[in-house]
Amino acid sequence: MVINMEDVNNNINNTEGYSPEAISNFELAIEEFAESLLAIKSEDANISVFRSLQIIMNGRKRRIGDLGNVESPDDPMKIQLMIYNKEHVQEVLDYIRASGFPAKNEEGSQFIHIRVPKPSRMQLEEIGDDIARRTNSVCTRLTKMKTNTGLRIRAAMEKEFIDQRIANLATKRINDNLDRCTQEVRIIGLMKRKKILGSFFKTVERDDNDLLKIINKRVKLEQKRIENQNQMKIQSEALAKQQEETKEIIHEDVVAG
Repeated sequence: MVINMEDVNNNINNTEGYSPEAISNFELAIEEFAESLLAIKSEDANISVFRSLQIIMNGRKRRIGDLGNVESPDDPMKIQLMIYNKEHVQEVLDYIRASGFPAKNEEGSQFIHIRVPKPSRMQLEEIGDDIARRTNSVCTRLTKMKTNTGLRIRAAMEKEFIDQRIANLATKRINDNLDRCTQEVRIIGLMKRKKILGSFFKTVERDDNDLLKIINKRVKLEQKRIENQNQMKIQSEALAKQQEETKEIIHEDVVAG
């Protein structure tokens, strides 16, 4: 007898709501993680440095990040510092210049524009380490979701809301999707780390090499898909042009006849 897994999954969905809920939560966690990484850029290294710079003001140390907003809106090599209090602009400007950074300020403006060197390897690795921590944190979160749902399934079985067979099928489905979603989180984190570190990238996690093979395979498949799309577009345009030329020839023959 051949078991149709689609029918089994549909039966689970119709009998219990634990596994669909858990899987939905897994996938939501992946989406939130991917969105959180979009805001992380290599220029964040320079921004972090400037936020942490300390200046002596009125006899006490103050971080630049407490005195103004630090960002890099247009160019990672250009930091834009907006000082909250105009009275502090000149003092902060002098301090930044004394620290060895080219900086300028237009008279009356609260903005200080600073040119910075490319982020160092150490700075980029700090961002990479942060991404790795975030990745592991999300994986831990997924495992907790699975554990909590497992406890609910056990309680439901003890109260005879569901039987052992349904509980086993639901648990297996949750475990399978936990593995899938955990791998996806690690792939997303690895891709971001690789992008941030560039030539400084190196594998650090135990499964990095295996995940890189999956990533490379996906890249090749995506490239192949794009090539096929472009080829189909070229063929379609050539066919459309040929049909148009045929119409023009027929029209000329009709007029001449």
